[in-house]
Amino acid sequence: MKTAVLEQKQKQDISKSSEVEAKNPFLEEETEEYNPFDIQDIEALEDISTSVEEETDPEQPSPQEAVISKGLNLVLLAKIAAVLVVVFGCIYTVTRPCVMGECQEMDTARDFSQKSKQTIETVSSSKAPTLASEDLQSGIKLLETIPFWSPRYPEAKALLSVYRQEYNELNSVVKALNVAAKASEMGQNPPHSVADWTKMQSMWEEAIAFLDQVPNSSIVYAFAQARWQQYRANLGDVRNRLKLERDGEQILATAKKTAQVAEARQGVAKYAESWQQVFETWQTAANTLSTIPYGTTAYQSAQVLLARYQPKLEAARDRKTIEQVGLDAYNQAISNSEQAKLLEQRGNWSEAVTYWSRAVSYGKQVPASSSYSAKVKPFLTTFNESWKRADLQNQITSRLEKARQDLGKLCSGNPKVCNYSVTENLITVRLTSEYVNQIQSTAKNADQAGDSKKRSEAEKHVQTLKVALETISQNAKISLEVYGANNEKIATHIPL
Repeated sequence: MKTAVLEQKQKQDISKSSEVEAKNPFLEEETEEYNPFDIQDIEALEDISTSVEEETDPEQPSPQEAVISKGLNLVLLAKIAAVLVVVFGCIYTVTRPCVMGECQEMDTARDFSQKSKQTIETVSSSKAPTLASEDLQSGIKLLETIPFWSPRYPEAKALLSVYRQEYNELNSVVKALNVAAKASEMGQNPPHSVADWTKMQSMWEEAIAFLDQVPNSSIVYAFAQARWQQYRANLGDVRNRLKLERDGEQILATAKKTAQVAEARQGVAKYAESWQQVFETWQTAANTLSTIPYGTTAYQSAQVLLARYQPKLEAARDRKTIEQVGLDAYNQAISNSEQAKLLEQRGNWSEAVTYWSRAVSYGKQVPASSSYSAKVKPFLTTFNESWKRADLQNQITSRLEKARQDLGKLCSGNPKVCNYSVTENLITVRLTSEYVNQIQSTAKNADQAGDSKKRSEAEKHVQTLKVALETISQNAKISLEVYGANNEKIATHIPL
């Protein structure tokens, strides 16, 4: 009996499920479901159940009855779930935007589009494209909610195509603005390195490339063109700064190499010519640094290097000056010594003394810190000795010349008093026979006439001649010998 009841209940559930499925308007065709508990299977189970009942407690359900009950419950749950899906599907379908009645979403989307255009036309700040794209994006989202089964779907699809194109154009401008903002921020507080200027150049080029994507038919074309002009100008400025920075770095590198050459030359420099090269090289390095454009990182580095190079340049200039002074003094000393030697060969001891004196003076003018100081020292000793020797010889020559001049005056007269010869060691004076005869005749006549005055004058003249000859010998520091007319020695004098 229980089996018959279960079978009747199963048939009622299947009948209800069929009625629900027949009421679903969205099912294109019905499919026959497989029932694992059909009539034949139930009858077979009933036979088995009858035999089991005889052996089990009549108040407890048999295992077969439990299985059948569980299966009927699962079928029932499946049917209920199917009905719920169909019901909620119908509700979802008819409640989608623009399926029934007015299409508020499309009207609102158009309002957002209009607002987007007004923003571009009225707002002059760089925020306009962003605000416009946000409005347009809101309109696009509304249109995307309209399902394909909506009668307004074709219209919505057409608007979506237009709005998405406009959004892409606005988005290109927004991207350009964002990249330009980063480039502008990066360009603050110059100078910057070559790498930074290169990156900024790429960023401005990228921003311009985004703006180039905006067609002339776009609502944001005028805005994009204005920014395009501005960004091109900014790109030009960045390229100029990049060139200046590269030029500055190249000049800086050249100056550093020149300074290295100066350092190397300074390490081996010795005389004026080499120090001149050192000075000129340091000066070239400093002058090169001064050509680096202002407002570059290289300029800042150049100021640091100039502060480092300037003392070296000044030291090189001072050393060059010292070496040049030393060279000039050394050359003058050598030149005057050569001239002194020529004058000595000519017997011009007076001028030789003058040139030896100059040679010594110039030799002493060579600065002690100069490389020529050690070079001139051996010559200074020779110059001093030669100067003393020449001075001594000049003194002798001068005395001889003075003695000759004095003897010339003394021996002259009428009649001629004497003849003379002067050497470095001896002054020889020979009285003339005319002078001796005159003195003797005068003395003889005075004696005959008893004229003592004339006799005294004759003797005084001879005495004066003697004193004069001795004075000449004394001044010349040369021994004197006096001979008479008959060639006999009548007087001598040795100077003290």
